[in-house]
Amino acid sequence: MNIDCQIRNKSTIHEALSTLCEDEIMEGDNKVLCDRCKVKTNTVLRTAISTLPDVLILSLKRFDLDYTTFETVKLNSRCEFEEALNMKQYTLEAKELLEAVSTDDPKSDTASMMDVSEGDGSQDPLSKLPDEEYEYRLVGVLVHAGVAQGGHYYSFIKDRTSDKWYRFDDEDVTPFDPSLIEQECFGGKLKKETKFPNGHVHTTENEQFANALMLLYEKVKPVEMSETPMEEEVDPKAQIITRTNGYDAFLPSVRKSNSTHGWQSFLLTSEFHCFMGDVLSQATDDGEIVCPVIECDSWRYDVVELALTFIFDLLFHLSLEKTILDRWSARFVQIFSSHPLVTESFVSSIAQRTLCVYQNWIRAYAVECSDEHARRAALQIFASAIQRQVTKTTEQKLLQEWSCRWDLEWKQQLGKIGNGGQNSTPMLADPGSEHSRADLEDVTKISTSSTAIGIILSFVTLLLELSPRIVQSRIELFYFIQLLARNDGVEGKLLRLAMSHAQIPIRLFCLAFRDKFSQTGFPHEHLSKLKLLFPGSCLGSNFAIGMSKHESQNILQMGMNSDRGNQFMLTSYDLRLCMEAFASAIGLPHCVSEDITYDTGDIVRGRAVIRLTPLAIKALETIYEESKTTSKFGLTKREIEQHIRACGIRGIPPQKIDQIMGKHGIIDNDNEAIQVLPFEGFLDYYQTYACSNNNNDNQAKLQVFGFRPDLSQWEDKARWYTDAAGNKRDFTTHESIAMDVASSQNSLMEYCPFRELGLWNPYFLWYSLETDKFTAQYIFAALAYGDDSDTMTLELLRQFHSPQHRWDNQISHVCRTGIRLLAAMPDDKQQHRINTIMLGVLNEDGVGLIAHAKEINRYNVNEQHGRYEKCVNMLNDLKKQRAVEIWMAQNQAEMAFFESENEPEVTNQQQSRGDYSVRRGGNNHYQSNQMSDYDEEDDEFDDDDSPRFDTLSHMYQEVMVDNCGFPDINGVYKRNGHCDEVPKYSKPGTYEGNQVVFMLFRCKLSDGTRRWYISIVPGNIHPGTTKDIDFYFTAAHDTTSSFPPETEWSTIPQRGIDPPPRVLPRNSMMHQQQPDDQSSDYI
Repeated sequence: MNIDCQIRNKSTIHEALSTLCEDEIMEGDNKVLCDRCKVKTNTVLRTAISTLPDVLILSLKRFDLDYTTFETVKLNSRCEFEEALNMKQYTLEAKELLEAVSTDDPKSDTASMMDVSEGDGSQDPLSKLPDEEYEYRLVGVLVHAGVAQGGHYYSFIKDRTSDKWYRFDDEDVTPFDPSLIEQECFGGKLKKETKFPNGHVHTTENEQFANALMLLYEKVKPVEMSETPMEEEVDPKAQIITRTNGYDAFLPSVRKSNSTHGWQSFLLTSEFHCFMGDVLSQATDDGEIVCPVIECDSWRYDVVELALTFIFDLLFHLSLEKTILDRWSARFVQIFSSHPLVTESFVSSIAQRTLCVYQNWIRAYAVECSDEHARRAALQIFASAIQRQVTKTTEQKLLQEWSCRWDLEWKQQLGKIGNGGQNSTPMLADPGSEHSRADLEDVTKISTSSTAIGIILSFVTLLLELSPRIVQSRIELFYFIQLLARNDGVEGKLLRLAMSHAQIPIRLFCLAFRDKFSQTGFPHEHLSKLKLLFPGSCLGSNFAIGMSKHESQNILQMGMNSDRGNQFMLTSYDLRLCMEAFASAIGLPHCVSEDITYDTGDIVRGRAVIRLTPLAIKALETIYEESKTTSKFGLTKREIEQHIRACGIRGIPPQKIDQIMGKHGIIDNDNEAIQVLPFEGFLDYYQTYACSNNNNDNQAKLQVFGFRPDLSQWEDKARWYTDAAGNKRDFTTHESIAMDVASSQNSLMEYCPFRELGLWNPYFLWYSLETDKFTAQYIFAALAYGDDSDTMTLELLRQFHSPQHRWDNQISHVCRTGIRLLAAMPDDKQQHRINTIMLGVLNEDGVGLIAHAKEINRYNVNEQHGRYEKCVNMLNDLKKQRAVEIWMAQNQAEMAFFESENEPEVTNQQQSRGDYSVRRGGNNHYQSNQMSDYDEEDDEFDDDDSPRFDTLSHMYQEVMVDNCGFPDINGVYKRNGHCDEVPKYSKPGTYEGNQVVFMLFRCKLSDGTRRWYISIVPGNIHPGTTKDIDFYFTAAHDTTSSFPPETEWSTIPQRGIDPPPRVLPRNSMMHQQQPDDQSSDYI
């Protein structure tokens, strides 16, 4: 029985119970209608307990409403209760007895029915009732510590067998002294005395927020149930109820739970892991496992099957250290490489499990498992077994037939779509189809007429179709496809061919870029075809979110739940994995990136300890030896500077190199005057750099020295060549990638239906470059190898020439990258592609770079010079490639149009390539947009004497400044080098009586915007710093133009003098081309 006790203004539990059982006279408006006389009469309302239970629960109403603030508050007032409780006076028997006594006593008219005689010597009327029938003992207290809005619950419970008290606080159970119940449970204020050495005592009262909320009392004399059978007839079919206590009722389940916990703890111990490993070694290390029909050897299969079940159904579902998972993974990889019969049995088991739900290991570890290390370890085991199984001749024949069936079904689906039909399935096996592969995917006929690997690959395609509706953070399908495709030899190519026939690369493309199709203007005819063929892979994130929402979720919640929607979008890491899986599937295993660093698991000063991986150390050792040319003991300061500059870091201060040498340098044994950097110091420097950057940045630094994403290095023939003069010259990055792809031609897939679906277009290159620049270039080169690529080349040229795309536009960067790769591919179609890039095709005028530039030159140069510059800059970039350079030498008649009659002026040797300084401070490596890093060769690795605008700048060797309020600034300015990738001009003059040089240049501000300035730049200092004396400036609205604006110049206060100047081009080349009678110095 539970009784609610109001404790507001009550100091004891008896006061609360007395208030509960207090008589209430219902009179006046509260009269009660009598059922007999049908008249409202005065009535006495009484509350009493008719039957006392064996267990009594008193709930103290500590949570109440504050009528001032209308908030729920907790009453922490003191409420005393005793360990022994007598409930006699609150029972119905006591009420009736007191009422009888009051009727006989005339003095009781004004007395309460709850009053008992005290102090008058009269006998207590309740003494007739025996106390033992109403006595209770305290056996439990529930305590709440906190406030009304939150807190913590714990309890004090008395053990009936030992009469000892215990405190139960969550999982902690500790003994408790019952004498502390008053202090722990009564509540109120607790006095605390503090005695000082001088004898003074300071007393404070603190309110207790931990107090009793519920009291549990147990009757001293329980109610005895009558054992006399009832006189009523008992249904023999009625269930016999057996009374028991809680201990006996829960004992079986507790024993079972303890047993389960004990077994689980035992299975997770390192001892049991060692035991399983030893048993597995006994079964597999003793030679080959023979056919299980031999009774004496069947136990070997049982052991292997037991071990596989143990790790996949139990061990890998737990949170274990990576070293344990890697050890088991390596163990089974070794078993599969040595025991083909075990491999065949395991692959068959995986294929059969694809039809299950809870026993499907591929689904469990590719989609559902939440631990990344367990996912990777399991998928490595699956992939190693499949790669080993594909070496069997029987499996190869079945897999080839399976691939042919896929190809026939694919062509059949394309025919349906071409005839206006629709396909709403993700190309599942159709038993009723003419070219069905269903008989090859019958799990009951594996190894005879069905292919286990084909069944697994079909299931992977199904998961790819379903993956948009699965939380992407748990998707490892991309990683699994990587592992399957990273296999050398004929067997690996056969497996990749089967994946290509199953359209796995196209599904990866759709999954990676499904959200970009509608955002970037992807051709509608191609997109509609993709959605018909691969409806699941093309499902956008917004639709996936809507399909996964609960029906009970209202519209407001759906709109506000943005975090959940982000889970369905591919992260940058997922996109990179997808691109690497795509590259592996078409025969580019080197594109799978390896980690540069790893976490050791140690913590020093609150930070994780990061170390370089062995592969990274090996790569750095190669770089170190290539950079070390002067001393055999280490790198000199000059070599360190050259190395850092090769990494793309400009303007490194000498103090930084001195700091590196001071920390790690040693004395050269051959020359004590020289200090060198040993390999250990070189590694320490790189490790410090790698820990402060992500893996992509670290990979980019190694790629400068010819290292692929998997940390293998390009062959020497793909890195440099020897020219006619015997000098070693480096290939550009695009040439190296193209030559590396060409060297891997035997592993490239000949079958790839990208062109059939119209996916071989600039959008594919655009999307992939945004995801992973290096891998995207490899994929593009692989798809272009051996093909004339006329369609792609012409489309890239059209997009490049479009007036909508400026030089720094994203599409322009994409086109430049694609054109470079097409020109660099060293196959029998290379000369044809270069001819198309330069001259276009016969039936389409003005598409080739040279043809387009000639066409532009027929019009006014001032209006078209931006587009003209794009063509010339593109030609300058292509000229760095050896094949294009040879083509230009062989076609001098075509290139004569761009040759200048005047040699370019020599750039000031004191002015370094660093004219990239940012005016008024800022980052020296500012990029105008996120796509600019596609063209790392444009700026970062050009020599000082090879400016980008050399050819075009002959048209603007001089400019004229006039109409300026500062007379000394007016005059002819001659080109003198470059600043911010455009020519700068200068002229001598006088300022405040001193001979100075006035300079007209463009620079970037710290916010990324650009301005043209006319200033005095101090000697040996780059333009664009705070040391310049500025006179006039104007905004560079057209960043594609290398020529300063004619008007809209502004005067800088306290320096310049109004009116502002006007800038006009002074073109000697154009002047000489004009008729004599129309000669003019200015355009």
